[in-house]
Amino acid sequence: MSIVDAEDRHPKLADGPTRRLPVWEMPLVNVGEVYGRAVAYTRSFGLISWRDDASGQRMEWFPADAIHRVERSDRHGR
Repeated sequence: MSIVDAEDRHPKLADGPTRRLPVWEMPLVNVGEVYGRAVAYTRSFGLISWRDDASGQRMEWFPADAIHRVERSDRHGR
C-alpha cells in the first residue's frame, strides 16, 4: 500500500508512467546519506525505499541524477 501512496506524491505527475521494478531486480542505491532500493521510476525521478530508525520503512521520490547504484560491499562498509 505504501508504494501506491508514494506514487500519488510524485513531484511531477506529467513525467510519464511509473514503472515498478520486480523485487528481484531492485538495485541497491544511495542518494546522499540515504541507502536503500530503487522500487520504481519515471522519466526523471526514482522512487527509493529505505529503513528509517525513527519511522520504519520510508519511500520518497528523488531526481534521477541524484541516485547512484552501489554494490552490496560498498553499502555501510559491509
